[in-house]
Amino acid sequence: MAFRLPRIPSLKPGLLGRIMQLALPERKVFAGAVGLTILSSVLAAVYPLFFQHTIDNYVVTADIPGLTLWSGIILALLLSQSLLGFTNAWLAEKIGQDVIFRLRDYVYRHLTSLRLSFFDKTPVGTAVTRTISDIETITELFSAGLITIAGDIFQIVVILFCMFWMNWKLALISLSVLPLLLIAANKFRKGVRDSFQEVRNEVARLNAFLQEHITGMQIVQLFNREKAEMDKFTAINKKHRDANIRGIYYYAVFFPVVELIVAFTLALIVWWGSHGLLAGTTRVGELTAFIMFINLFFRPVRAIADRFNNIQMGMIAAERIFALTDDAANIETGGTFKPQTLRGEIEFRNISFAYNEEKQVLQNLSFTAEAGKTLAIVGHTGSGKTTLINLVSRFYTPLSGEILLDGKPVESYDLAWLRSRIAVVLQDVFLFSGSITDNVRLRNPEITAEQIRQAAQTIGAYDFISHLPGGFDFNVMERGLSLSLGQRQLVSFIRALAFDPSVIVLDEATSSIDSETEALIQNAIATLLRDRTALVIAHRLSTIRNAHKILLLDNGMKKEEGTHETLMAAGGLYRQMVEKQQAVELSH
Repeated sequence: MAFRLPRIPSLKPGLLGRIMQLALPERKVFAGAVGLTILSSVLAAVYPLFFQHTIDNYVVTADIPGLTLWSGIILALLLSQSLLGFTNAWLAEKIGQDVIFRLRDYVYRHLTSLRLSFFDKTPVGTAVTRTISDIETITELFSAGLITIAGDIFQIVVILFCMFWMNWKLALISLSVLPLLLIAANKFRKGVRDSFQEVRNEVARLNAFLQEHITGMQIVQLFNREKAEMDKFTAINKKHRDANIRGIYYYAVFFPVVELIVAFTLALIVWWGSHGLLAGTTRVGELTAFIMFINLFFRPVRAIADRFNNIQMGMIAAERIFALTDDAANIETGGTFKPQTLRGEIEFRNISFAYNEEKQVLQNLSFTAEAGKTLAIVGHTGSGKTTLINLVSRFYTPLSGEILLDGKPVESYDLAWLRSRIAVVLQDVFLFSGSITDNVRLRNPEITAEQIRQAAQTIGAYDFISHLPGGFDFNVMERGLSLSLGQRQLVSFIRALAFDPSVIVLDEATSSIDSETEALIQNAIATLLRDRTALVIAHRLSTIRNAHKILLLDNGMKKEEGTHETLMAAGGLYRQMVEKQQAVELSH
């Protein structure tokens, strides 16, 4: 069954409830962990009573057999408590790890379903922070937060009951300093909460900076920007350090303050208890038990402040994660239409589009790409050519107008089905770390090794691949860096052909290929485009002479449309562009 996050309003109480619902699949294990925590807390709270009984009844009276028996009982109690502690810690960690496993899967699945416009506005490092470190923080919420705090609170209640049952005067003396502890704990909680929020923001900035600059390290080094970028990193790193130091400061102040309060309380108990011993109103076992009670009482009280801090950290992280997953506006949507066949006729009707509100990239654009034919799209940089591809594949939604595929709006098609019928060969080829086979198949089990080999032979890339170490199993490394630009482009052609699409998009597909390689694949491209609708974007106008129709864009508007011959005869902008390129090629 698919994992779905519960939809609860992101108010603080509702947020905590929503986090708790993440553990619903482990509710039995969660209940067991809480039960074991409570049982362990009860044993920890009552074992001073065993010491009191042993001291007052067997130590004072020198009853060796009784002392031996009760010492064994106390030892068994401590061993049982240790075993319970181990089991409880293991269960709590297991719950936390299971929760973040499913949550991380869900967040990644959500990221893959977002529109490209989300990634245009969101640094990659921020998305990585949400998926990795923010989710990791939620583990602490379960393992060192919600479960253990239940045991701590129950232990405090049991200890208070035992203290008042044993000696109410000593109990009141012990609790006289509690207001000071509560004041210190409240200041600690608020300070650490604010510092943690600052730390998480700085972690996201660090991740974003590192991801961007490690990816672009070649540019940094080529332009001798190492020192300038190092200064930027140092500034971000300094803010991250300072935010952590502020959090450490609250810890450094709070725990010594608690130790002073505990020491003062013990001094009061010893002073008052000594008077009781001299007056005969207090027994040695009682005083010993109260000294133990004080340590047992303040330990969970001190821990609760830190537990609440873990809960706050988890809630802050969860709030950031839910803000990402609840952003329905950026989720890709599609219809349900999945026809048996797709002819591939594409029609743009009065399409206008803008990446931001300041400038429209396309303005009232209309044209038709006939099924099974090639439409070449040309124009100067920034004229809107690549935007057309993004709109056909539904990576973006136009501001106005309508895009039809075989006469039906593209929005009515099932999104996964639609994209499975469109193959795109981009100018900047992206290959994942792995073998050539993996990059062609892209985890599609329907594509066989034989299909991949046939596609490679058709493209003309079989020889170069067969000479690589391992052949089709050659590891192309991250982003395909172990291959040349032209070789990466050839792999992208193989990938497009292997998927056997109805629509082919070539976006400057030969711009990174030398003349020899280009000549090698021209026949393969013709085979690839045969009987398929093709949208071909190219700066090198010599490569599109045989297109069935050429569309010339200028500033997002259609300026000219026709075959190469008719556009040359018209003597307009297209002819000027062709003649200018020819002059440049002759000069070289």
